[in-house]
Amino acid sequence: MKTQILSSLILAGSLVVATAHAEESQSANTSTVKVTDVQKKDEQAKGDLDQEITNAKMRAESGSKSKVSIAMDLTYNGGNLEDPFGPIRPNYAGVSGADSNTSLSADIAVAYRLSARDSLRFGAGANIDTPLQNNSEEATNQNGNRKASVSTPYVSWGRSFRAMNLQQSVSVGGYYYTTPYMTEVYKANSSLSASWTVLGEIPNTNWQPGLSLSLSYVFFDDGANAGDTASSGGAGRSDYSIGLFPFVEYAFNDMFSFRTVFRPSSFDHYRNDDATTFDHNMWTQSVGLGIAVTRDLYLYPNFQFAPEYAQADTTNVGISATINMF
Repeated sequence: MKTQILSSLILAGSLVVATAHAEESQSANTSTVKVTDVQKKDEQAKGDLDQEITNAKMRAESGSKSKVSIAMDLTYNGGNLEDPFGPIRPNYAGVSGADSNTSLSADIAVAYRLSARDSLRFGAGANIDTPLQNNSEEATNQNGNRKASVSTPYVSWGRSFRAMNLQQSVSVGGYYYTTPYMTEVYKANSSLSASWTVLGEIPNTNWQPGLSLSLSYVFFDDGANAGDTASSGGAGRSDYSIGLFPFVEYAFNDMFSFRTVFRPSSFDHYRNDDATTFDHNMWTQSVGLGIAVTRDLYLYPNFQFAPEYAQADTTNVGISATINMF
């Protein structure tokens, strides 16, 4: 197990080096001066968010400080430790339920900065299943086998700030479903979500403990049916979810940090259950290396697993990137 984890860390590191090298090559003959560097002070958003938000991940997630920019979140959900680039992403909870495909997803939005702390985003998502295995015909959906899709337009508001000496971020978003599975099979048409993240600091150390709260609610086109219960073995439909996730980071330096997220308190409410009945999801966890390539480019190669079933064939790997442009 230790050998496999070390091999995957080396693999994730090679991805990061390749990404950084590509960025370095692309910028070798171009100016690195930002628009905000040459703007007059009164043309920039009042205040400097970076004086309040110093955590690299939260800073990148707050978006560019420019008035208008492009915000992207890219995620590769890979296979397990034994086959990280394979087509199957096992159910790492180790319980009943179908395995999923590996995937490459993107969330791309136009961001408009309302103030130094607040911004609006208008975007949509894109997804490619088994990105390293499918051919061009499958990727373009020419044979009816949907391997790629663009969907779920959304609008969201986010605010990043410091209060009581705690770095904080809140966001609220509305999503409209367009994929056939969500609209025709799942019978869902839209959803609302909200999140709140708080990060503290342990004095005289490089440790930063935090807590994240997430809420979501799904709107459906039909009423609940008899199978929409927690006892359905995961086959039912849930309408709202609640999650409380503690996490901790350790900064090695300004660029690299260790990060782990615990998910012991994640609950789903199924549509046909009593309003006070929730299904408690299994404890899962991620462990990874945070890499602040620049203020606006943050990488997170990581492992996802359930502590109760932590073994090579059920521990998944992945990498995410938060990117702000302009």
